[in-house]
Amino acid sequence: MKQGQQQFRFPIELVVAGVAAAGAIAMQWTRLDGVSSRDIDPVRAERQAEIHLELLDRSPTLGFDNLVADWVFLRYLQYFGDEKARQQTGCNLSDRYFEIVTKRDPRFLIPYIFIPSGVSYCQGQPEKTVELLDRGIDAISPEIHDNAFIVPLLQGLDRFLLLSDIDGAIESYKLAAEWAKEAGSSSSAERFGQMAQYLQDNPDSVQALFVGWQEVYKNAVDDRVRQRAITELENLGARVEQQPNGDIRFVPPPSLRN
Repeated sequence: MKQGQQQFRFPIELVVAGVAAAGAIAMQWTRLDGVSSRDIDPVRAERQAEIHLELLDRSPTLGFDNLVADWVFLRYLQYFGDEKARQQTGCNLSDRYFEIVTKRDPRFLIPYIFIPSGVSYCQGQPEKTVELLDRGIDAISPEIHDNAFIVPLLQGLDRFLLLSDIDGAIESYKLAAEWAKEAGSSSSAERFGQMAQYLQDNPDSVQALFVGWQEVYKNAVDDRVRQRAITELENLGARVEQQPNGDIRFVPPPSLRN
């Protein structure tokens, strides 16, 4: 009997530790929510959230880094989705949320898809986006996630469209093409390879800009980013057409039409 108890001792302690960690995190966020609900001033709520993130970043996680990453990402979605508050205070904490998420669980793929919208386009920090996405590129591979290629693709788009880092964008697009090919997505691999080739042949190519902003529109998780992509495409001379099924089609600028 004692032997059987010994065999189950570690898992039970692990579960208890996990519950304790989750409870501690929940209590901290509950306190924060209490302040936010009583005080409707978004500026003060933002400051309280900043203090909490600083404490959370320094606090031990008892080995439950993945749990913390999941929790903080869910809180970020609440933060980013509060449009009224973001209109008043901006998205100045976006990078702080993703700093914790990507540090605690760098293999957590989904948050990387949200980084450009929150950090590059809303917060205005594309350099930070590139840095955060680098963390994902170092930790994720096609062997871990079939869709891992989205990380270097998003990095390439930011480098090209927002930072004018042509060489860096080519490098990112090539990696995205390589990872897409390894994952068995030949059509994506071909498209990303073409994007890299466009930049190599002509860094100021309207074709590259047209393809790039379409990719931004396609991968955007926020309507503000989609609208930014539409505006940039229209500035290139592209035409937006609404399809019968509700989809958007972008007609190339006159200079690209045969």
